[in-house]
Amino acid sequence: MPKINVYLPDALADRVREARLPVSRICQVALTQALDGSDNATHDAPAELALPEQVALTPPPNHHVAAILRQSYDVAAARGAATVETIDVLQAFLDEGESLVLNTVELLGFPVASIQAAVTDEVDARATTGAGHPSAAGAAPTMAAGAHAALAVAAGQARAHGSAVTAGSHLLLGLREDPGAAGQVLRRVGVSEAVTPAVLSALFHGFTFGRMNLDRDADSAALRSMMLTLIDRIDQLQQQLAAGR
Repeated sequence: MPKINVYLPDALADRVREARLPVSRICQVALTQALDGSDNATHDAPAELALPEQVALTPPPNHHVAAILRQSYDVAAARGAATVETIDVLQAFLDEGESLVLNTVELLGFPVASIQAAVTDEVDARATTGAGHPSAAGAAPTMAAGAHAALAVAAGQARAHGSAVTAGSHLLLGLREDPGAAGQVLRRVGVSEAVTPAVLSALFHGFTFGRMNLDRDADSAALRSMMLTLIDRIDQLQQQLAAGR
């Protein structure tokens, strides 16, 4: 296992030794939390859509939603469809694995595997009945009106929250309200009944509050470290003055 050096003020190092703290384990946990915090920054940072066509989304998507929308075109193309439907967006949502929203859905009693099974059944049923429009040879799919409508609902919720980005919780709301295939799947497995707009709003605001606390705690930790260093230096000066008397 690689080693790294951690520098501490003398006073803090003495306290750590006296308390017999597991320094290595504490550092591992702290570094993991710091990395998780930097990863979670993608929740509220706008991202470029870079889609095959112009799609209006105001506020812009965060990293996760942008990845989902890009992937939805690949999903539609893989099934030979001429248009990106809401069911393709839902499939891309599952494929991308946006942890916060999907984990919450699972905690509410809806395993991702069960949603995936329902999506697969819906796609198979649509293929059997000939629903949808097959793509022309070599033609890239374009976003269907239903998918545009779901994105409009998502963006509207983001604006209502005063959010700088359209996040995963907003996108899930748009799919939940969809009268088409994605909405039907979510209603069929019971997600729509449990994951209400109020739940999704609480999820968004709870995450934002958590990010604020993480930032506040990080600032407090930095301040405590600076204060300990200052106290250590004052102690050293006092000892030097006492020795010189």
